[in-house]
Amino acid sequence: MRRLLFLVAIVAADLSAQQSAPLAPYASTKVAVVPVQFFRADSSVFAAPAAAAMRAAFDSLLSEAMNEHGLGGMWATPAQVIRSAKRNAMYTGDPRNLGAFPVRYGVPKEGVIPDPLASNLRRVVALHDARYVLVPVELHVDAGKSGGNLGVRLLLIDARLNAALWQADLSGESAAVYSPGLLQKLVTRVAELVVAPQ
Repeated sequence: MRRLLFLVAIVAADLSAQQSAPLAPYASTKVAVVPVQFFRADSSVFAAPAAAAMRAAFDSLLSEAMNEHGLGGMWATPAQVIRSAKRNAMYTGDPRNLGAFPVRYGVPKEGVIPDPLASNLRRVVALHDARYVLVPVELHVDAGKSGGNLGVRLLLIDARLNAALWQADLSGESAAVYSPGLLQKLVTRVAELVVAPQ
């Protein structure tokens, strides 16, 4: 039954992520948002900043966007997750390296999150008194109609059950050259998955 619900959630995400706030039911629930785990760029399109810089910028901008959309009091931002991990280094590792490679290109059909990712996520949510975690799995640049397309693959996980609940791949605007504004628009869209624009 869980597998069926998970598959339905994936289809629903694909259909609704572009036009609504599919994560709105979690807006008043404690959710930890971890830093983005991977960055990939198609070498045939515009030159993007280095991976470390892109990931850091994404995490910072997403933290700001979450606070601007009123999520900061309930959702733990990537910046908060990083600070908490540093204060509890003996308990948890680096949240920027959670062992997410098994889900980098999608979740296994049964929807179960494997270790070490599952164990690492349980530690993250424990530090924030949460149950759910939103994982920006991969920030990526792909070829688009008029240059490059910046996007991010997202995964919502129930850390207690080690179960994937929802996933989507958000795609931003195409552009001939990279600009910080493309990243800003993308993180705004991520926040609007929870709090729809007025």
